[in-house]
Amino acid sequence: MFSIVVLIAAAGLFLFGMSNKNATPASADLVHEESARTQTVFAPFSLRSDDPRHFDPASEPQGMTVEILEGTERPTEYVPKVLIYHTHTHEAYAQDPEDPYESVEAWRTTDADHSVLRLGKELAARLRSYGFYVVHNTKDHEMDALSTAYERSLLTLESYEEPFDLYIDLHRDAFSKGLPLRYTSESGQAMAQLMFLIGNGNGFIEKPFYKENLAFAEKLTERINAAFPGLCRDVLVKDGRYNQHIGMFSILIEVGHNMNTLSEALSSLDPLSDGIFDLMIKSPDAGLTALQKGG
Repeated sequence: MFSIVVLIAAAGLFLFGMSNKNATPASADLVHEESARTQTVFAPFSLRSDDPRHFDPASEPQGMTVEILEGTERPTEYVPKVLIYHTHTHEAYAQDPEDPYESVEAWRTTDADHSVLRLGKELAARLRSYGFYVVHNTKDHEMDALSTAYERSLLTLESYEEPFDLYIDLHRDAFSKGLPLRYTSESGQAMAQLMFLIGNGNGFIEKPFYKENLAFAEKLTERINAAFPGLCRDVLVKDGRYNQHIGMFSILIEVGHNMNTLSEALSSLDPLSDGIFDLMIKSPDAGLTALQKGG
């Protein structure tokens, strides 16, 4: 009799185990329910280690130079992920006699300490200090031909398996008549003006996230100008796509122009990073939240 009872009990345990083999733990969906209730755009929330939104540095595309800042670790809490890259990698600033660089042509250099790569490195460091998870991709997209740089930077973007919360293509603008040479803060500091460029998708079958990207750029302009009036020029909308179809909240940032010095451009990164932090973590905008959720 005892043997029969044992066999029946064992069979029951086996059947229970089989019926729950693929079951999801009761607590597993709490993470997503909590995130769905948040009223912020990128408020941190806990994720399981197997959640696809975790960023794995091992997934970096091969054959690229990628800078992940020292001290950056795989997050155990979900934090906003930012990708900084440069379609026009050689863009540089006016020569400074006290800090000259070797140019490949006027206002262009392969010296990473004096090109927009330097700005990307510095911006990444500032954003990381605010709690962002930052990847700075330093791949040279100009290579043999500037005219096809966007084709190569698109390949870079498409090689990432996981999405980012913010895509930044960091550039230096060209000076044109009517632009101020520089911006001077209330404290007297010389800075380079900022401008966000958004493509409307005209000329392409696959359109960018035009409405979402434009809204993000306009809100970021407002936040920065609230602290530094006039530092940000109006958002520039142009025909084309500028690879901004790759994901929601993709922006092209022009940090100054070729008549600015590198020092002036670097001075603008604090207001820029402050504005991004304010908009994405500190005081997220309800309208952007609705766009992100598909509303």
